[in-house]
Parts: sequence; C-alpha cells; structure tokens
Amino acid sequence: MKPAFTDVVANERLRTRLGTDLQSGTLSHAYILEGMPGSGKHTIALRIAAALACDHRTDSTTPLPCLECPACRKILSKNSPDVIYINRGDKSTLGVEVIRDLRRDVYVAPNDISAKIYVIEDAHLMTHQAQNAFLLTLEEPPPYVLFLLLCENASLLLETVRSRAPVLRTEAVSPEQITQYLCTHNADAERLNRTDPSQLGEIVAAADGSIGRAATLLNPKLYKPLSDRRQAAREFIRLCSTSRNSVAVLRFLNSLSSKRDELIEQCNVILLCLRDLLLCKQTEHAPLCFFPDREEACALAYSFTTPKLLSFCNALNTAIDRLRVNANVKLTLTTMAQECNLL
Repeated sequence: MKPAFTDVVANERLRTRLGTDLQSGTLSHAYILEGMPGSGKHTIALRIAAALACDHRTDSTTPLPCLECPACRKILSKNSPDVIYINRGDKSTLGVEVIRDLRRDVYVAPNDISAKIYVIEDAHLMTHQAQNAFLLTLEEPPPYVLFLLLCENASLLLETVRSRAPVLRTEAVSPEQITQYLCTHNADAERLNRTDPSQLGEIVAAADGSIGRAATLLNPKLYKPLSDRRQAAREFIRLCSTSRNSVAVLRFLNSLSSKRDELIEQCNVILLCLRDLLLCKQTEHAPLCFFPDREEACALAYSFTTPKLLSFCNALNTAIDRLRVNANVKLTLTTMAQECNLL
C-alpha cells in the first residue's frame, strides 16, 4: 500500500486510517474531523478530496494524493466545482436553510470527478433543527457523495449524527514539528528563527500544538495581546517566588486588564504557567504548555513546594469563578493576591 497524505504534519493514525480506507475501497460516505482551530482539519479535508481526484491514484510509485497533477492542483486551489464548502457565513450558527439547500444539491451529479465532496465547516454549530434535517441525507446519500464534517467538539453534535460517521480527531503537533514546518513554509518564521529564536519559541509554545495558530501568531499585531498575557504570567510567578513587596504586587494588579473577559484570559494563561511548574516537579518528560524552555520551567518549579503551587492554582480558579459571576474586579484581584500570600 503506497504512502498517503505525506505532506500532512503529525496525525499518523489519522493518515493511516484514511489512506487505508481510500486504497482498500472502504472509504465511508462521511467522516467527522474533530480538532482545535488550526489543527489541520481543512488541510486533511482537501487532501481527501485530492486523493479521490488524483490522476495518479492508481500509480504505485506516487503518494496519494500526488499534489502535482492537474486534478490535484485544481482541488488544492479550491477551483473544483465538486468540492463544496458549507458554512454559516456571518451567522452564529449553521441553520436549517443551508442544510435544505445542501439536500437539494446532493442530487446534482458531479462535474469533473467521480465524487462530490461536501466540506461542512463548524459542524458543531449546526442547530438541532439543521442536524435533524440533515440526518436522512447523511444516512443515505447518493453513492458519489462524501460528507466531511469539520468540528471543534464532536460531542456537540447529536448522537444520531455521530452514529452515522466515524469521528477522526486531529492530534496536537509537537513544538519541534511546528517549528520545522513554519521555517520551511513561512519566510517570516524562517527569518525570526535566525534573528530571534526565543521569540519564535514563545510563539510556538503559545500555539498549543496548532500549526495554523502558530502561523497566525507570526503577525506581531495578533501576537502582542498574547505576549502581554505571557509576560504577566511570568511576572506573577516572579512575585510569588520573592519575599512580599506590597508596592510591586499592587503595581502588578493594576497592570492587569480591567475588562472582565480579558482578565479571565490573563488568569487562564497564568494557570497554564502554574500547570507546567507542577508537571516539572512530577516528571522530566511531560509535554509543557507554557514554557518553550524546559530548563527555565524546572528552575522556577523548584522555587516552590507542590502544595504552594496548588494553592496558587486554587486561588486563580476561585478568582476566575468569581469574575464569571460578575464579582467586583478590583476586590477579586485583591482577594486572589491575599490568598496567594502576596499581600
């Protein structure tokens, strides 16, 4: 069996499953592709479509898809009339009218290739009415139709929908793989890797296993808010590791956002930092979520006892809960600082 989806980073099990299904003739009429934004769902959906169209799909000497033949290039450039994208547009949900249009369209035969592929974006945002309207078509589509439902969380789909299509989850990509991919495919990343590799490391760490998110964060304007949150997390840890200095603590608290939603995001990033420190105290090999440099994380971790780190986490979680029920922002921050023994 020839290699499949060779340009897709990581996701070995998913690539093997789909490659086997394609080449053995056991491809399902529908798949649910689940994963975080930027995890490669769209890339994989396009590769499935290209594999079905590829001029060299029966050639044992080329990968599947080859990505170079006219059929592949037409699919990858999104110019094929047989790959149809279904999305919610500017609406917050994917409504029943969109699905009714899809149900009518499936009975129009494909133009260029033997299959007609529907890529349903944000499928988890389909209303229950839309999902129920989709059920019969999903269960018994015309033989040339393939549905690819892209979603962040398959559990938000009705059980009746999930039971009609295998759920394939994309995997988080390792920091090393993200860095290699970006430096190979993105001139800005390659330049940053030469001029400021530590910043690229911060971007990759902040991407949380997503190549797409890492590529987005290469834009300085988009990275700046996240960079500020990461800087605030390090400042919080520094304050916790030194003797109490009320002036410095109050200055830090005043530097945090007065906007409730942004403040919750800042607290969540601090929690990620604390999570890494706790992991470093338990094992040398667990993947880190906040720190690109394990040595930095380990050095900080051993400035604290495990109970102390857990007490910080509890204080942060309590503060987040209070903020979500509209507690006073300044009072919540002051209470958090006191619970962390900073004041």
